[in-house]
Amino acid sequence: MGSDHGTRCGGAAAGFALVELVVVLGLTAALLLLAAPRWLQWQDRTRVSRAAVELAQFYQAARYAAILRATRVRIEFTGDTLAAVYEHAAGDSAFLERPGPARHGVSLSATRAAIRIGPTGLGYGAANTTLIVRRGAAADTLTTSRLGRLKRW
Repeated sequence: MGSDHGTRCGGAAAGFALVELVVVLGLTAALLLLAAPRWLQWQDRTRVSRAAVELAQFYQAARYAAILRATRVRIEFTGDTLAAVYEHAAGDSAFLERPGPARHGVSLSATRAAIRIGPTGLGYGAANTTLIVRRGAAADTLTTSRLGRLKRW
């Protein structure tokens, strides 16, 4: 008789009480509510940074193509597509085309829709062209110099 009583009442608990479970779930929810805004900000910064790097790489590839082929290149910026076109070529078709920053959920605004790079790598009418990639509160700015270089701020 005595051994049966010890296993039912005095032994270790088999599970959690409802109050304990509610407290743990409440604390978890509070921590998630505190962490969610920072996680969203981090996600925005990451996407903007990735889009800015891809934009800079595309610009440099098109600039080097102008130098290698010794011809003018027109770089066109839109949110959906980045395109580089050899000017004065038959058909003016894009030789380099990539998806734009919109694929990362990032918006792109530019002071000029197109930049021309000369055969020497210098920009034609490209001085101080500003490209801004933005998502939420995160933004990154890229600026071209009159020498055709791209600076990321």
